[in-house]
Amino acid sequence: MGSYGEVEDSILDIRQDKTDPSLATSIRDELYSSLKGDEHGEKFLPEMLLWDEKGHQLFEQVNARPEYYVHNDEIALLRKHSEEIVKQLEPGAMIIELGSGDLTKVQILLSAFESAGQPVSYYALDLGLPNLLRTLSLLPSYTYVTAKGVHGTFDDGLRWLSTLNSAHPKNGSTNNAAAIPSPQKLLLSLGATLGNVSRSECAGFVSRFAAVLRKNDMMLVSLDGTKDAAAVSNAYNDTEGINKAFNANAIDHANSILGAEVFKGEEWDTVGRWNKELGRHEWGYVFLGSSRAHDRDVKVEGEDWWEWEGMRVKKGERVLGILSWNYGVGECEELWRKSGVKCLKRFGVAEGREGKGKVGAEHYIYLLSKTDSQPIGSWIKRVWKTLYTPWRLNWRLSTD
Repeated sequence: MGSYGEVEDSILDIRQDKTDPSLATSIRDELYSSLKGDEHGEKFLPEMLLWDEKGHQLFEQVNARPEYYVHNDEIALLRKHSEEIVKQLEPGAMIIELGSGDLTKVQILLSAFESAGQPVSYYALDLGLPNLLRTLSLLPSYTYVTAKGVHGTFDDGLRWLSTLNSAHPKNGSTNNAAAIPSPQKLLLSLGATLGNVSRSECAGFVSRFAAVLRKNDMMLVSLDGTKDAAAVSNAYNDTEGINKAFNANAIDHANSILGAEVFKGEEWDTVGRWNKELGRHEWGYVFLGSSRAHDRDVKVEGEDWWEWEGMRVKKGERVLGILSWNYGVGECEELWRKSGVKCLKRFGVAEGREGKGKVGAEHYIYLLSKTDSQPIGSWIKRVWKTLYTPWRLNWRLSTD
């Protein structure tokens, strides 16, 4: 696309809060809150810990693993159906990707627009400015596709999208009759963005973005429908241990940010498992016991505990990491109903795979539009405000 300097000049900074608070302060606050436990008493590590430079590199290696169908299926689906997706959009439409990641997948779609000679404007929304600069600079030169970065959080993106719905004055005119209608929009959510949102929060997430769409706007979202335990376990627990290393890196990142060895690596085991009852894959961190067992300050009433600033984890206790929720077709239909959207098309991969661990895997990409009325009740607004703290929102943007 161009040099870093040229790309930087094209970045739209839509952040409402342009201050840069101390990362150590933010992670400390988030850690303190998450280790107290949620409403179900589950403790967890913040997802933001996954996404340092090493984490991004490890996740790219995860995506390259043949057993990691989550990434590979999306690539296959986009290659197979990109021409059909292009036909759904008007010339001059806008594509806004929520959490742009490394742009590997969206390039397939952009190339289809280029091959069709159909003009389109692509906007990559991400909180990480370095990632935007790096990935956009690697895009090829297009004739019919223009690409820009949008620097901000999901909340910033919602505010920005709402401003695009009003007609734009022509040649600076204030006369409404001389206004140019805003172009058709396609919101793109690929990768793990939606799947990492819990079931109780997901309808509110989709609803908020659907609320800023006009009647002819659409969303293209990806969800994993696999419920086969072997397929999921093989995908997330690869033989090379790359996915495990990616998740284990969160502990090292926390220590780096906090400037101290708060978590001793040898005291924690990173474990991934499929939770059939809840329909999700769970990464977790199990405290194995203190390597300083002779120290009295880590013994509480004869038990072995990890302790930090009043937060305690007992030996053998699991602290949750990133969660990947899977949705069958019926569950997706219910999700869309609650979210106030309707499914226009469903593109799926459910057969034709070869190789160990892929039998029973299903993955879908849904083309959605808003319904005439949206059920955005007060309960959804409360869920959003309570559960989507700024840091959770911000760091979801880096997943792909």
